[in-house]
Amino acid sequence: MAHQNADIAITYREIYHAKFWNDVEAGHKTPFLIPLHLLGVWFLPTLYLAIPHKNRPWLYQARWLVLAVVVAFNFNMILHVSSHNFGGAYGAGLIGAWGIVWNLTLLVWTKPQWEAKRVDVRRKRKHDNVASNGHSSSSPSASQNGHATKTATGEQTSRSNGAPQRNDSIHKSFEEEPDFANTTGMESNGHASHNGHSSNGLKERLANTKTANRSAELGDISEESKKTLFETIPSLRLNGNGMQAAGELEKLAAEQEFEYYWQKYPADASFWTRLDWAFDIVSTFRMTGWNWAIPCLPPYEPPSKLGNYQLPLSSVGPQRTKQGYTRELTRRALFLQRLFLIIPNYILVDFCAVYMTADPYFILGPEHNEPLPPHLASLPPLLLSAQRTALSLAGVLSALQLIFNAGALALAFLPPFPQTLRFRAHPWHLPSVTGSFTEVLDRGLAGFWGSWWHQTFRFGFAAPTQYLLREGYIKSGTPKARAVAAAFAFLSSGFLHASGSYSTVSDRSKWYLPPLFFLLAGFGTTLQSWLARAVFGTYIERLPRWARRLGNFVFVVTWMCLTSWLLVDDFGRCGLWLFEPVPFSIVRALGLGPSNDRRVWRLETNMLPRWYWGKHWWDTGLAI
Repeated sequence: MAHQNADIAITYREIYHAKFWNDVEAGHKTPFLIPLHLLGVWFLPTLYLAIPHKNRPWLYQARWLVLAVVVAFNFNMILHVSSHNFGGAYGAGLIGAWGIVWNLTLLVWTKPQWEAKRVDVRRKRKHDNVASNGHSSSSPSASQNGHATKTATGEQTSRSNGAPQRNDSIHKSFEEEPDFANTTGMESNGHASHNGHSSNGLKERLANTKTANRSAELGDISEESKKTLFETIPSLRLNGNGMQAAGELEKLAAEQEFEYYWQKYPADASFWTRLDWAFDIVSTFRMTGWNWAIPCLPPYEPPSKLGNYQLPLSSVGPQRTKQGYTRELTRRALFLQRLFLIIPNYILVDFCAVYMTADPYFILGPEHNEPLPPHLASLPPLLLSAQRTALSLAGVLSALQLIFNAGALALAFLPPFPQTLRFRAHPWHLPSVTGSFTEVLDRGLAGFWGSWWHQTFRFGFAAPTQYLLREGYIKSGTPKARAVAAAFAFLSSGFLHASGSYSTVSDRSKWYLPPLFFLLAGFGTTLQSWLARAVFGTYIERLPRWARRLGNFVFVVTWMCLTSWLLVDDFGRCGLWLFEPVPFSIVRALGLGPSNDRRVWRLETNMLPRWYWGKHWWDTGLAI
């Protein structure tokens, strides 16, 4: 039986593969092509946002035309684009749907050129002097949290000669440093000068510093920042003389070659600087490094200053939020942390793939007529259903962890990403994928969806509600606002997964069922929160913590078991689990699992990306 079911998996891979290319030949489907099918989600919004329109009302109104083109393009993707790779086939529709949601976010629900700013880095200007209040004399404003940081407009990001802000010499310095933060001279011991200034140059800079600016106020910064400062500069802790401490900070400030600052939309900078800013915001879904970063992540803002000395990036904290999201500050720490996540998830997703392809349910969906293998046929129906649900959750979670964590390492280490993205590829911009599971135990379904599960699409899902709050259509904290927020978030998620289901190769998918799962998820989240607050609130407060957590866990498991079939059944109908998630199967190499398909190398040639020649130049590209 196991051999027979293994043959079913192999057979249906071949059937779906042949069907896809037949659909392409008949003109019913188009392969997912790079660069063509990134046009709607990346290229068009990036180009539009790279053109200043704050003072051009007609150009700002043109966003509706851009939106119409993008929506039409992405709907066409959902309806007519698929892939010879089963994961890519699902992803084609999901990317098309996300392109619609994301462009609505950037073009309708928010105003990036007015409101958005990112933490960037630039070479310090030698003529900057420090005002007595700790602000730079060239910048009258402070950052959002009240720390003295330099807020830069487009004019401030340009040098006196009008050259682009991020020049080649700065880029070269970034490339030579293994840890980006060390290029400021702030992340090591605070004494090393990285700009090659001689001692005479240092004395000259110190001489130009006003005496009135030597009173660095240690009391104005947080305890965490103060701790970081003392760890960075141990001599300050031992120095009881305030003037000597101020002089030490002055010296260190003079040795700092770079500084972090808020970069608003650089309207007066070069096209390439504006394009870089626009591409960054379009491609950063969680808004890491921006003032719009989703709230469950560690904070993003420039480090505060003591006089003209800027604290290191590590002072912007905490590095672990109450939701359990963490952020590493060095590439070594990032590599080790992600590697220790990749290895177990690689093994787990491999294990899931082996066991799933031995069950006809994961190949054909619940409507199959194939006999079950012996290890499943003997299980009671309820236990079989629970096992399939648990295996589906493990497969999805481990696959997402593997993809996102491997992607983070690629951005930080794999050329040309670090050389091209530079500060954007620093570990500071790469927080963890998921939160702490204790959020599920403490908050139930609200913690499951709002904190623990990956929050990749959260900013886009929440943007319509935030727009309605800003415009005064709903009031924050009211039941109506909570209901609207849940409706937008779960409807959007349902739209993404329905589109992914529709774009798959199989004719068995029921794309209308996944949205029902997410609607019920939203209803369950609202229901549990209401019951815990309004009905059983007084009783629950008297329970010990372990009992409250047990109740939340039981509610989440029960709800998921009752509703998840709407989603996971459709994964089977779509043939999604026929996707080979790992190139080398450790589980098969060890002879484990019920399947007789013992091929250790899992990447078949007909599933790999290939060059596709279309009828025109624009529909020619790399088929994924």
